[in-house]
Amino acid sequence: MVARFLRVLTIALTAVAALVVPSAPAHATYGPDMTVSLDVYGQGIKLSGAYGTIAFDDGNAKYRYSIAVCWQGSYSRPTLYASVNGAWRSPLPGGGTSVTISQCQGQATLLSGEVTPGGTINNVTITVDGVRFNPPNSTYHTNSAFYDNPFN
Repeated sequence: MVARFLRVLTIALTAVAALVVPSAPAHATYGPDMTVSLDVYGQGIKLSGAYGTIAFDDGNAKYRYSIAVCWQGSYSRPTLYASVNGAWRSPLPGGGTSVTISQCQGQATLLSGEVTPGGTINNVTITVDGVRFNPPNSTYHTNSAFYDNPFN
């Protein structure tokens, strides 16, 4: 009788402990990489470009990127931007590593990272810029691509 009581008590305490102890968060899985391939031209000259991949997680909360930014004919170093769900664009973080890529005759920097902006990610727009300097004027140019999250 005591053994049965102890067995029932152990089962009950185990069940209560399972409810009280928080479970580990689920690990989101990334979907397939989507190709990023952007060229920026100004007055017929290739100024810059962005080449690599972007992928979304199946939890709709983050995305990752690995994109080489090309500085070819731009007067100033090009900047890579991201806009989530149509919000204001902001520069993508990442110190970058110098790389050589076939799409670029100039310098290229590989930027990689993972972004968790908060909220559900429906889409991301990637933009790269470039400046054409033709004294005494300069013109600002961009090219963008829209990436839809396949998980929503």
